[in-house]
Amino acid sequence: MNILEKLKQNIVIEVNEIFSDNKISITDIVFPPKSEQGDLCFPTFVLAKKTKKNPVKIADSLENKLEKIEGVKEIKAQGPYLNFILDKDYIVTETLSAIFKEKNKYGKNQDFKGKRIMIEFAHPNPFKAFHIGHLRNIILGESLVRIFEFSSAQVIRTNYQGDVGMHIAKCLWSFRKIDEENYPENINERVSLLADCYSRGANAFENDAVAKNEIENINKEIYEQKDKEIKKLWDLGKRWSLDKFAQIYKRVDSRFDRQYMESEVKDEAMHYIEEAIQKEILIRSEGAVIFPGDKYGLETRVFLNSQGLPTYDGKELGLAYREFTDFGKIDLCIHNVAVEQISFFKVNFKVQELLDPQRFKDKQKHNAYEFVGLKKGKMSSRLGKVVLAEKVIDIAKDKIKELIRNREANEDNNISITSEIEKISEKLAISSIKYAFLKINPFKYFAFDIEESISFSGNSGPYINYTYARINSMLKKVKLGSLSKNIYKYLNFDEEKDLIVHLSKFPQVITDSRIGYNPSELVKYLFELSKKFNDYYHKVPIIKAGDKEKKARLKLIQAIKQVLENGTYLLGFELVEDM
Repeated sequence: MNILEKLKQNIVIEVNEIFSDNKISITDIVFPPKSEQGDLCFPTFVLAKKTKKNPVKIADSLENKLEKIEGVKEIKAQGPYLNFILDKDYIVTETLSAIFKEKNKYGKNQDFKGKRIMIEFAHPNPFKAFHIGHLRNIILGESLVRIFEFSSAQVIRTNYQGDVGMHIAKCLWSFRKIDEENYPENINERVSLLADCYSRGANAFENDAVAKNEIENINKEIYEQKDKEIKKLWDLGKRWSLDKFAQIYKRVDSRFDRQYMESEVKDEAMHYIEEAIQKEILIRSEGAVIFPGDKYGLETRVFLNSQGLPTYDGKELGLAYREFTDFGKIDLCIHNVAVEQISFFKVNFKVQELLDPQRFKDKQKHNAYEFVGLKKGKMSSRLGKVVLAEKVIDIAKDKIKELIRNREANEDNNISITSEIEKISEKLAISSIKYAFLKINPFKYFAFDIEESISFSGNSGPYINYTYARINSMLKKVKLGSLSKNIYKYLNFDEEKDLIVHLSKFPQVITDSRIGYNPSELVKYLFELSKKFNDYYHKVPIIKAGDKEKKARLKLIQAIKQVLENGTYLLGFELVEDM
């Protein structure tokens, strides 16, 4: 139990002593909307509803009746709200002691200890580009993995990719016309060739009846795996794509325990479709096999088409069994997939639950995040105008390089070594983009602005990194060594208490981010922490303070540094030590 949970528990115990017949819980104690109102707050509406009494009178009554609560200095009623001002010495000592004791584990909780969570994310399709939509998926998915791991879950990272389907047939229709001698060696040129083949094939499919028929036949051959030429091209193109994806995964610091391919679940799909037919969960209709969703208030969807091939829904059934058996018992499988698939997952979860309730019921979640685009224009891979993820990263990196070099020309900094600039600009580019993507609630549409993402001022990754580098610079000037907790009594500024109260909220923010599948809560917290530190830095002398005050303040900023490290790790990126 972290410091804030202890304080909330102390409050709950005392309130429940007074209202013994209408007990409240720790979740009823919240943060007030404005910090000047207090550090913690109890909105009395929950008791008003239970007791049929006026919430304002309840708050006034509690203010008068509540006596000393450990860790609380003052209790004030404000309308229906009961505000608690925390004891400075208590919160300072307990919070800083916890941070220095737990270090990179500060904020970790045991909420999912013993639980095995599968998070399925990224989902780029071979033969198609890894675009900005996949970038939002992998950035969000990676952050959720780390947040669940910080809640003590054993997380299994999976990735489901469509290596069969019309998009591949369209690509192979054009790809087969290229002589092997003209195959490029460079991996980027290879995926560029595949993208061009797909674009030409998609155009032919729409505008040429003969080509459309040929592409449909190729699609069938991909499933049947009998045509050696088609299989050879399919294997080659898939390998090229996966090689490129591996580069991107490494660049954005993500990995997978298992990458499932759509082609490998066909046999399981056919088996469980047949089982679902026997149990009358799926029915035959006009030569196909469908799920009659009407009686469940869901969409009717096809699981086996009239050609006898499993559809994407059918293969999802096969995938579900693979995922829930390959790694033993799974307590929850989270599918990190955009909002367009809401109906798809509702139907598939219902079919799986009806087929095998013990295995699947209440054990799957569709994390339906919103789409991403640019502030200018829209993406369309079919027209060959896809916004490539790596292109976004490269542009950000080049712009950051230019900013660093311009600053080098104006300041006497010493990071002019080309290799050092390369490393720093790469880290800053990744952190800038990840921060920009995660600061927006994932359930809202996001229009990405690259200039805003790399700004060194405002709510951006570089601003957080600048704060971190500023703290590093000060800590390098003084060797602190081990200090007694008594040193904390020299932290007397209101800004210092405000910073420490904010540090104490970190574990709760992690929990909130996990419960809401929303790392933007954590981004908001880190931005507020950075702002509070920079305001403090400009107002209160640190290096030039008296010896004891200086040591106390350096310990405070050392704690801030630790929380920035922990928080940005959960967002999925590293900070740069010097800027």
